[in-house]
Amino acid sequence: MKVVVISQNDLEAQGLKWVAEAHMNGVEVSFSKEAAADCLVVDMELWNEELEREFTQRNIPWIGLSSDRTFLTAYRALKGKAADLLFRPFDPLLLVKQLQQIRFQLRNEKAGEENVSRTLLRYEDFFNAEVVTPPLTLAAFVLPDKEGYPLLSEGLKKYPFHKGVEVFAFSDFVLAAFLTEDEQSCIEESRMFHETWKREAKEDLSIFVNAHRRDRLKEYYQDTRDMTSLIFYEGYDISVIEREPIAWQPLDPFLTPVEQRQWIEMLEKKDTDAIQAWMQNEFLSYSRPYPDPEMIRVRLTSVLAQARRYMKSAHLQDEQWEQSYHEVFEIIVKDPVVYRIVQSTLNFIVNVVSAAAKNPANGESAASEEIRELMEANYWNPDWNLAACAEQLRMNKSTLSRRFQKQNGRKFSELLIHIRIREANRLMKETEIPLDEVARLSGFGTASYFSAVYKKYEKLTPSQYRQGRMHL
Repeated sequence: MKVVVISQNDLEAQGLKWVAEAHMNGVEVSFSKEAAADCLVVDMELWNEELEREFTQRNIPWIGLSSDRTFLTAYRALKGKAADLLFRPFDPLLLVKQLQQIRFQLRNEKAGEENVSRTLLRYEDFFNAEVVTPPLTLAAFVLPDKEGYPLLSEGLKKYPFHKGVEVFAFSDFVLAAFLTEDEQSCIEESRMFHETWKREAKEDLSIFVNAHRRDRLKEYYQDTRDMTSLIFYEGYDISVIEREPIAWQPLDPFLTPVEQRQWIEMLEKKDTDAIQAWMQNEFLSYSRPYPDPEMIRVRLTSVLAQARRYMKSAHLQDEQWEQSYHEVFEIIVKDPVVYRIVQSTLNFIVNVVSAAAKNPANGESAASEEIRELMEANYWNPDWNLAACAEQLRMNKSTLSRRFQKQNGRKFSELLIHIRIREANRLMKETEIPLDEVARLSGFGTASYFSAVYKKYEKLTPSQYRQGRMHL
């Protein structure tokens, strides 16, 4: 695009040249009235009859600049059919935005002359950080099934929107660029299209009209794309105006030691009612601002890990159960809607518990397996030891110790310390909590005892582990 600046102020002209070329790709700015131009930027203080006749003859778009806020100046701009009139001092980006719009219009006219599809925007404009947002409103149209996007794209292109719409099909949604900044009219027309789509295609459709505009088209596009993530919580078949960018609520995605113990107890007791209540309360009760969906997925995999541990103890490890486990894992990672993920995960866990109850191979768990489960449930308690375990199992302490060592090849106290160190390592790796808190949560009680035991078994201090010096 060639732009000619006609100004009596050389410094201003050079400044406008720098602004235009710095903020727009493919723009060349010159200062000669005789130069070929797609657009003119004219200082209205230079206006005269000769210049007016020249504008009429050249018939190209132009923008006026003036320090004189009078009716006469405005009249001259209107008479000369100026694209815009900017009064000094003005934001240079206003000029860039107007030049951007003129370039889009020129593209459209050229496309019409060449008998190709009418377009004001190109796909690459959405990924160019220099492109200024023209006067439009973006909306994302999202389907549950990606196979329907070609049909949706064609439907949007043919639909008689009053303001006009440019349509861009992406891999996971269709973007509509309404050629207006009236977002209310956009949502109203989108809802009318939604009714037509439901009636003809009989498929759910979500529409997000982004009323939070950005100066840069790339940022405006990215905000609109991010809004489609709300489907994770709110499901399909909605049409809304979003006036703020997405801001996710912080969430620790991992189960706490208390939650892990709760899951061990619910699974051991085969309390499916408690499991269902926990899942629904944890994952189906969120309201805005929501946590990041990816954090919810991680948290669900932590729950699935508890079920996998239970499968092992219940001897449910054949090929069919492994396949079912991996299918649920794939659903957690890929399904776009949380309530469907929760339902699939819950069904799997209930089936695991039901199968464990019916499996005659389980009966009473072996003593060593029961002891391991009790360790996993109580390691956090520094007062829990061999005597406490024997009391819970109603066994003699010496008998329990002897049987356990015989079946496992190591002492009760050694395995308990191993479990506590494993939990301490997880906390040090995944969190930034102080070491005395790590000691408390992993069952060592005090930081000094934790440090002494840790160094004895791991050959380095907790601080060294946290710092990553694993081979000292």
